Amino acid sequence: MSIEIKKCAVLGAGVMGAQIAGHLSNAGIPSLLFDINDELARKGVDGLKSLKPAPLFDKKNTSLISPCTYDNDLEKLNECDLIIEAVAEKIEIKHDVYKKLLPHLKKDAILTSNTSGIPLSNLVEVLPDDIQKRFLITHFFNPPRYLKLLELVKGKKTSDDVYDTVANFGETILGKGIVHAKDTPGFIGNRLINAGGRLVLEKALEMGLSVEDVDALSGTLVGNAKSAYFRTQDIVGLDTALNVSNNMYERVTTESEEERQKFKAHELLVKLVEDGRLGQKTGSGWYKKEGKQILSLDFDTMEYTPTKKSRFDTIRVGKGIKNLKKRLEAITFLDDKGAKFLWECNAPMLTYTAEMIPEIADSIIEIDNTMKWGFTRQIGIFESWDAIGVERSVEKMKAENRKVPTWVEEMLASGRKSFYETKNGKMTYWCPLKKKALEYKPNKKTLNLNLYKNSKHTLKRDWSASIHDIGDGVLNVEFHSIFVPQMNPIDRSMVEIMSHAMDLLDTGKYKGLVVGHQGENWSAGANVNDFKIAIDTDNLHLMEVGTKQMQDLTQRVRHSKHPVVACPFNFALGGGLEFYACSNHSVASGELYAGLVEAGVGLVPGAGGHLRIILNLLENNDAKNVNMLIARKAVEVINPLSVSRSATDAVKKGFLRKSDTISMNSDHLLAIGKQKVLEMSDNGYKPPKYRDDLTMPGMPLRTMVQVNTKMMRAQGKISEHDEFIALKTANIISGGKKGGIMSKVDEQYILDIEREAFMSLAGETKTQERINHFLKTGKPLRN
Repeated sequence: MSIEIKKCAVLGAGVMGAQIAGHLSNAGIPSLLFDINDELARKGVDGLKSLKPAPLFDKKNTSLISPCTYDNDLEKLNECDLIIEAVAEKIEIKHDVYKKLLPHLKKDAILTSNTSGIPLSNLVEVLPDDIQKRFLITHFFNPPRYLKLLELVKGKKTSDDVYDTVANFGETILGKGIVHAKDTPGFIGNRLINAGGRLVLEKALEMGLSVEDVDALSGTLVGNAKSAYFRTQDIVGLDTALNVSNNMYERVTTESEEERQKFKAHELLVKLVEDGRLGQKTGSGWYKKEGKQILSLDFDTMEYTPTKKSRFDTIRVGKGIKNLKKRLEAITFLDDKGAKFLWECNAPMLTYTAEMIPEIADSIIEIDNTMKWGFTRQIGIFESWDAIGVERSVEKMKAENRKVPTWVEEMLASGRKSFYETKNGKMTYWCPLKKKALEYKPNKKTLNLNLYKNSKHTLKRDWSASIHDIGDGVLNVEFHSIFVPQMNPIDRSMVEIMSHAMDLLDTGKYKGLVVGHQGENWSAGANVNDFKIAIDTDNLHLMEVGTKQMQDLTQRVRHSKHPVVACPFNFALGGGLEFYACSNHSVASGELYAGLVEAGVGLVPGAGGHLRIILNLLENNDAKNVNMLIARKAVEVINPLSVSRSATDAVKKGFLRKSDTISMNSDHLLAIGKQKVLEMSDNGYKPPKYRDDLTMPGMPLRTMVQVNTKMMRAQGKISEHDEFIALKTANIISGGKKGGIMSKVDEQYILDIEREAFMSLAGETKTQERINHFLKTGKPLRN
């Protein structure tokens, strides 16, 4: 049986069900959203437009979601290929819904449940055999647009074909990271994330740590989400955290009563819920906000007091080490209270997780992917154990009389010192079941750059970028900023590596180039600190040289004789946008937050941003010349407030071309990008024609922008310098002195007047104030 999923139904229009329908709409999949009455179904659809964070790429996506009721619309289920049940977590309610829908399913329709913990074996009790073959669990994580994880659980009778169909749909169409879980309590994610919750609170109380101390130690310092432990609970809701703890305690029956205590909700959590202090939704939980002041709970008095900055050697040392794995190795064995707290919480979780193989998963990879994709951790549990040092940590555990899982000791005894190892372009991982290292077989839809970081494939490496030969005559330029690895600001190292890659292309030995990496964000733009140094040392001429170099490089990329494909994802701001928009094709992630935001630091785009927007909008509107409609749109989007909400929004704004490729799964970008290079090369690629015939709108555009900005300033919507910058942008888009329907300009002329505007703004006092303020606070100054 081969099923193409073209239409879905979601049963249950609550927050989770509605968001699943919303994410289906992001992928272009129409769905029916069911609830017990029309009011609840419509409320579920309408709520998607105001929910934060936004579950939709575009609010218009709700047109793909049809509100339905069980009483009136069940016959419409025969239109659906996949039905996802997301009703309340009570077995009797789920069974009742299954009984109602069974007569209306197509003979090959797939039925799944979004349960977070009810055993599949219980769910299928009311399902006939033929439906059980088409039934499985699809556990989405909230919010489903942003959390990559999709846990799949297969039943004893589930067809392999059905399971593979759903896995492929989830990965390719919805952009999910698929984890193959087992039919055990909490599956993988909820089992592990709840196993250490009580311990964190117990150790905090025992060691005299405050709420803010725990969060300072358990957040980004160790590779977890910024919200860390207590803040995350406030966001999720303390009542929800309590319910999950209670459910896990009841369902985990394979462990001894003593071991099960780790899942039992702590008395403090119970007390807060009884008091109605449920977190963010009630205004108080572990934290409380009064005006602009943040207060935290005092464990002793149960009252709120102003938060204090946490000061531990662990934090001080950790902040000085940008590489997470090196940071974990450095701070784990420190002797201060912070390090001891982390060890007391971490060591039991490392051993417990190892003990859960094979009960909840057969592979360490499934466990690590679960923690990264479902809980926004930078690295998984076994990856973090490798970073700490397996051998050294096991010695410490034994010295403290902690029980170390047998298979971990067997691995060390074999001479293997880490769970993962990459050598000569091959990655291996330790398999506890087979008691040996196995070669990691990469997903054919992905391209793992780690396998190319070796002497055979890495052609040149610099501080913040590298060139790799990724096979079949295709090169790759990878960004890996040494300064801010999370944001990859563009620096001289990246420019030099990109220039060298273009030199290699020009030799004719390669078919093309893929520009892309596997970090957290594509690029947040230029390194603003470089601007400050140039200004403070009275070296603006060097700033102009650098700007001209960037413009020349982006033009060289655009007009390369060999295809250059860029793979932007997440944040691509300022120069980051200019760095991908000059490529001959982009393979963009559905989650693309792109924008030309230079005005935030008092500048205009300086690396060809104006030219890229003009050319993209011309293509997207099937136009040859820049009319007033296109020009006005260009001025509107070159604005710090005009950051795309998604890749589809980026196309509307002109940050992508309509001919570019959008992939819902960011892990697929490099593989698709490589395939696109080969396709373009094999089809006889020719670079785009140099435009020397552009007609620009001239004075009418400048007048319109002048009138509009004057009005906005009078209304207090923009500042004096905002107005000044907008007029600079308008002058560029209008064609400057050569603008007007009677004259033509070329690409280089637009770059020249862009660079002139950029440099004139760099010399402005108000721009320099904005740059200094941004570097000091991380926030824009509206002067």
